[in-house]
Amino acid sequence: MEDTGADFTMTFRQLSEVTLSRLQKGSFAPSLWALSDLSSHKHFRDWVQLYLQCLSRIMSDSDEERQHRMQGVNPRYVLRNWMAESAIRKAEKNDYSEVTLLQKTLMEPFMEQEEAERAGYASKPPSWAQQLRVSCSS
Repeated sequence: MEDTGADFTMTFRQLSEVTLSRLQKGSFAPSLWALSDLSSHKHFRDWVQLYLQCLSRIMSDSDEERQHRMQGVNPRYVLRNWMAESAIRKAEKNDYSEVTLLQKTLMEPFMEQEEAERAGYASKPPSWAQQLRVSCSS
């Protein structure tokens, strides 16, 4: 994951959203962008096999139960620099709608939320976000 610059939070969340058979096939819908990015690594197939072997040793529940369990500990939404920056820019113009949406979303980060999905909070960060630099004093 480190080699590909993977988004660790979203990779684990998306592992909880994909069936094991889909994981084995290695083809992911665009909404599973973190897994798709990770699948480009030359050792991805080897990693999947190790992951599946590990699960088979420790897992006695169904795929659905595994997904539910993982979704309970891997949030769909976490505050990202780009999200905060967008909310700050709007708030500086006296538009606090994004601040309100972030607060509402982050109160239940494990649940998929329609408004948060429309805002792109679980999507790949926008290209402009690569330019953001945050310091400790921010």
